Amino acid sequence: MFFKRKREDADKIRDELINLIDNSKETIYKIAFYSNPEVEAIMNRLVSVWEHNNRQGRPIDYANITELKKLLKIAKNIVKKSPAELWAEYSREYTSS
Repeated sequence: MFFKRKREDADKIRDELINLIDNSKETIYKIAFYSNPEVEAIMNRLVSVWEHNNRQGRPIDYANITELKKLLKIAKNIVKKSPAELWAEYSREYTSS
């Protein structure tokens, strides 16, 4: 029962994460999320494991509950901001060379 509930919790988090970022019409949410250094580090590990497993499923399917919670926290913080605010942050960060 414990493991089934943990898997269901992970599935819920994964679904919420996908809805917030990947299914969003706002491109800046994807940019802000996937360019976050913590997200990059987690995704690099997940893609490596996914490739090692012959690309079965999706990389996010290989995330543990701790990683999923961290990714969800980052995603929620991103979508709290308006797209205009994120675009302004992004342009300041990447054009101030």
